Amino acid sequence: MVGSIYFIEMPYSDFREFKGRPVLVFKQIDKSDVLVLPLTTNLSREGIIVTNKDISEGSLKKESVVIVPKITAIDSALIHSSRKIATLKEQTLSKVLHKICVKFEC
Repeated sequence: MVGSIYFIEMPYSDFREFKGRPVLVFKQIDKSDVLVLPLTTNLSREGIIVTNKDISEGSLKKESVVIVPKITAIDSALIHSSRKIATLKEQTLSKVLHKICVKFEC
């Protein structure tokens, strides 16, 4: 699950509405919760640009940005294997994790 991109119903910041969007699972917190980062095709957003060259399994329809500042904890029940889009290469996942540490001064 960690390192994979799934299409889920992602809550907006106010948690009142949801929008279907791809998310990268980057950390399993415990058995029922994971940390995710949303993806967008708006390449001007802050984050890490990913292309199909960064994918080890599956594919992206378009170049996307993993929006590093928008970390969200979600119930892992929202993640369905049938909605898996792709899996990042280890090197790309490491870049994302490094960017998180730089952003949050780990």
